[in-house]
Amino acid sequence: MAKTDPRTVASLLREYAHRTSLRGDNPYRTKAYLRAADSLAALSQPLDRIIAAGALTRIPGIGAAIADIVRKLYETGTHPRLETLREEVPAGVMELFTIPGLRPDKILKLHQALGVNSLAELEAAAKADRIRPVKGLGASLQTRVLQNLAVARSGETQLHLHKAAALLEHAILSVKQEHPEFSRVEIAGDFRRGCELVADLALVALGKKRTAIEQSTLRLVVTDKKHFGASLLEATGSAAHLEQLKIYAVARGFALKPDGLYRGRRLIASATEEEIYGALDLQFIEPELREGRDEIGRAARRQLPTL
Repeated sequence: MAKTDPRTVASLLREYAHRTSLRGDNPYRTKAYLRAADSLAALSQPLDRIIAAGALTRIPGIGAAIADIVRKLYETGTHPRLETLREEVPAGVMELFTIPGLRPDKILKLHQALGVNSLAELEAAAKADRIRPVKGLGASLQTRVLQNLAVARSGETQLHLHKAAALLEHAILSVKQEHPEFSRVEIAGDFRRGCELVADLALVALGKKRTAIEQSTLRLVVTDKKHFGASLLEATGSAAHLEQLKIYAVARGFALKPDGLYRGRRLIASATEEEIYGALDLQFIEPELREGRDEIGRAARRQLPTL
């Protein structure tokens, strides 16, 4: 049987947590499940390797009991208690947990009193003024729902900045613990660019030599000192900025590659991002500005703002 990927295991564990909370289980246990799911979402090495090594309980927030649940979810894609819980509440109700500040007891009330089984049905109920008259729900909840629906939908495939910050902080600690040979670990991806919504959890680590990118729920790029800047630039993005930067480089007789800036076969710059931008006669472009708008043209004219 094919094993379940770490991102799906984390999602299943969150579902397990949410469904137990709807039953009124111990809220501290629910929080423990959610913390464990967050840890799984920020793994710096493959989950199968961790399980094979019997090291699940070394992951922050995962004790023996939760490790048993995680192992079952990984091996079978489900859990006997999860299947039992699924018989009680429709799957669509889980969407309501994406509404910031909406407590489990309110979600259950919305489901039982108004038959709300999805975000779409929740929106319809709020717009039709059906939430306000219900005892235990009321006008303030209805207003909050309408305000936060857009936030919930935007976060279905992306993490909000504060959530990504916590995951990446944990990921850095894990990487340093697992790889003491890495002398430097930097955050890259959407978070480094200051994106409010983060879809790409990425780190760049400085090792003795460049190695393949490790793929799990976290993108970890391992590079050497000579190519660190180029790897950090590539891993930070955005894709639009990198594409425009490559075009700009070609127009000036260079080739920007993942391992550095070349003129012909000669490596011109790669150790730092500053060297790469400088070799192209550009003002240094801060990560927050790298969105593929007009930042390269402004950098060429030395007109970028100081952040």
